[in-house]
Amino acid sequence: MAGTRRGFGQTERRKNSKTGKTSGWRARYEGPDGFRYSFTFTTKADAEAFLRGEEALIARGAWVPVKARMTAVSVSVGEYAVRSLAVRSLAPRTREEYQSYLERFVMGQPLAAMALRSVTAHDIATWLTWVRGETGPTMAARVYGLVSSVFNAAVKDALIDRSPCTIRGASSAPRASAKAIATPQEVAALMEHVGERYRALILLAAWSGLRSGELRNLRRRHVDLDAGTISVEKQIQNLRGQGKVERDVKTAAARRTVNIPSAAVAVLAAHMAQFSQPGPDGLVFPSRVGTPISQSVLWKVWSQARAAIGRPDLRIHDLRATAATMAARTGATMAELMARLGHTTPSAAMRYQAAAQEADARIAAALDHLVVLPTEARPRSDGDA
Repeated sequence: MAGTRRGFGQTERRKNSKTGKTSGWRARYEGPDGFRYSFTFTTKADAEAFLRGEEALIARGAWVPVKARMTAVSVSVGEYAVRSLAVRSLAPRTREEYQSYLERFVMGQPLAAMALRSVTAHDIATWLTWVRGETGPTMAARVYGLVSSVFNAAVKDALIDRSPCTIRGASSAPRASAKAIATPQEVAALMEHVGERYRALILLAAWSGLRSGELRNLRRRHVDLDAGTISVEKQIQNLRGQGKVERDVKTAAARRTVNIPSAAVAVLAAHMAQFSQPGPDGLVFPSRVGTPISQSVLWKVWSQARAAIGRPDLRIHDLRATAATMAARTGATMAELMARLGHTTPSAAMRYQAAAQEADARIAAALDHLVVLPTEARPRSDGDA
């Protein structure tokens, strides 16, 4: 076989051992990964053109093995999205959420059938415009973020050179408006408009900051009435096809012990005596059939109560914001708020502290009109000099 050396790689003629005639040309080169690659072409010109293309890819830093490129052409966005989601380490609820995003906004759309390598930034922009027309800005940002992560994974797997998800800020949800909170008087009013079985749960949500899933899974052994504390270890989550599932709380910080006000302790003690199941593993807030209260039942009770007090904007999760804001107004530090709420980062605690500081500033401004000073203590104006 006669070969031709060049600046990058080499070509060599291949002969048929029986006829002695040229049967093709082989192009060979060493890739950036240190492996040698060899491909056969019909003509020498084709072999040399291939080598020039590989050399250009290496120079641009865009080279990946040819087989990976061939795979990328055959793998669709939908196929790869399902495959990449399956191998990611995710909490069950997060996995369920991501799967629903794929089902609603990717699978069945033209984007899902496209080959990974063929998708352009224009294709993504067209798809995102459709998504934004189908849902709100927050959901659209989350869906875009998921699809962007799929393409980033494809880049890491060397299936594509770069991600086509290049829309600046598309994965950032709009800044949420100030969280709705209930006043202490509204919490009391809410309790009056729910059945006795749910009153202690509403009170605890507003004054302890426990999440709905944490409250619904609370067991007798988690409650120390003498110390006035509640230990948070696990939660209940509703998962599609599985129903109510008990699982660990999201983070190590969420595993915590929370002190509750003595007034709430008294209400909780009365509730436990009347409604809670016996034994250390007995549910503190069981349903009427002895299982953890379902989200749908709790939502129905809550919706009726919030409508009755004229606060249709309140979500039950907003009672957690209520608890955080009230704690911040007592002067709780950032670390104390994070520990009480089970936060791993200070960003949320900072929002509640800021709300408390703004409220205190308004109070100070209002008090300013009521302050009376003796004449000698009053600030002098320029005309008094």
